[in-house]
Amino acid sequence: LSSAASDVYKRQFHEDITGHEITQTLLNEVLRCENIELREHTTLLDFFADASACGGVIAAGPDGEPRAIGAGAVVLACGGIGGLYKNSTNFPHITGDAIAMALRHGVACEHLDYIQIHPTTLYSHRKGRRFLISESVRGEGALLLDKNGNRFTNELQPRDVVSAAIRAQMEKDGTDHVWEDMRPIGEAAIREHFPNILERCEEEGYDPIHEPIPVVPAQHYFMGGIWVDSEKSRTSAEHLYAIGETSCNGVHGKNRLASNSLLESLVFARRAADDMIFGEAPELCRPDRLDLNQYEDQNVILEGYHKQVLNEIERMKKANE
Repeated sequence: LSSAASDVYKRQFHEDITGHEITQTLLNEVLRCENIELREHTTLLDFFADASACGGVIAAGPDGEPRAIGAGAVVLACGGIGGLYKNSTNFPHITGDAIAMALRHGVACEHLDYIQIHPTTLYSHRKGRRFLISESVRGEGALLLDKNGNRFTNELQPRDVVSAAIRAQMEKDGTDHVWEDMRPIGEAAIREHFPNILERCEEEGYDPIHEPIPVVPAQHYFMGGIWVDSEKSRTSAEHLYAIGETSCNGVHGKNRLASNSLLESLVFARRAADDMIFGEAPELCRPDRLDLNQYEDQNVILEGYHKQVLNEIERMKKANE
C-alpha cells in the first residue's frame, strides 16, 4: 500500500473531514487489490482459538447463517463503543462487540472506563450519530452561550472540563443543549476552514454565520479497549491483533488529544501488517470442529455483548474510584 500511504500522509489535514479522506483513500486502494475480498452485510459474531492462538472468526452473512472462517491471523478493527450511548459521534452499530468477545475468551482488556466525551456535537431530535462540531472551531474563537446568550465557561479548557461545564449549565437552565456561537470567527474563515460543518448546520436549518447553533456533549472516543503491545499491536492471544479504537496501546492516555487517533491507527495497523507478513507463520486451527448452533440467534448474542461491555465499564469505574 505504498502509493496509498503516500497519499494519506499528504492529506493529514483536509478541511474538516480528515478522517473521511484517509479512509476513502485506503478503501480505494483496497478495491484495486485482486487478493482482497470484501464481504459486505456480514456480522462478526465471535473469534475462535485453539489453545492460546486465534485461528479465525465466526460470521453471519446476509442469509443470517453463521459460518466459521479460518485464518492464519485475525485483526480486530471494530471501532469503539458509541452505539451504547444516547448521544455519540459514532454510528449506532459500533457497540464494542470485539471488546465483549475478548472478555469472553480471556483476552486482556484495560482502561475500559477511559471514555472521552466531546463537548460540542450538533443537537438533534433525530436518532443516530451526532454530528461533530470540531474542537478547532472553539480554537478559532467560537463561544459557548447559555439560554440567555451569556458566555459561561472558558472554551479552551480540556474536553472533560468543558463537557462538565456544559452539563452543569444545561441542568441550571433546564435545557437539552447550550449554544455555540461561531460568528466571532468571521464568515470568510468559517467558509474556508469549516465548509463541511457549515453545510451540515444549514441542512439542519441553522445558519452559523449569522446565529448560534445548538450543541450537546456526546460520547466521542474510547481510549480503553483490548490490550495490545506497543511494538506490533499484538493482543495477549497469539495471532490476534487489534487496531484503532478497539485497541488500547496506551498512546492516548486518559484524555486523547484531537486527531492523533488518525495517525495512531495508521502506524499501528502498519506494524500489525508487517508482523503478519514477516513474522512466524501460524498453524491453522480446525474450524470444522466448532459448534455453530450457539450462534444462531444473533440478537441474543449481540445484546449479551452490549450488557457485558457496559457492566465491565462500570466495574472498572468503581474499581478506580
